[in-house]
Amino acid sequence: MAERLAALGLRAPPKAAESLQARQEREKKEKEERLRQAEAEDAKREQERHRRLEDEQISPPSASKKPPPPPSRNGRSNSIKQAEEVQALKAEEEVQMQEVKILE
Repeated sequence: MAERLAALGLRAPPKAAESLQARQEREKKEKEERLRQAEAEDAKREQERHRRLEDEQISPPSASKKPPPPPSRNGRSNSIKQAEEVQALKAEEEVQMQEVKILE
């Protein structure tokens, strides 16, 4: 019965024959054991965290390649030229429309 209660994290009822001093010593030992277990778990978690951090810091081999060069700015000037050409065509059309109106 005491084992089942201990597995559930409960204390067995104190024995009537157990003295106050014996009970205090037992509780002190139990507390120390719980503390040791908690410290061991903390150390294990810390090691796992360090291992994960080290794994993340390893750079992939593809990172050593140089990045591709940025696109040239010639593409921009072409688009500006195209926009100017479109405006010029519109201006010519307007001039032609005005000439047609004058002729009518």
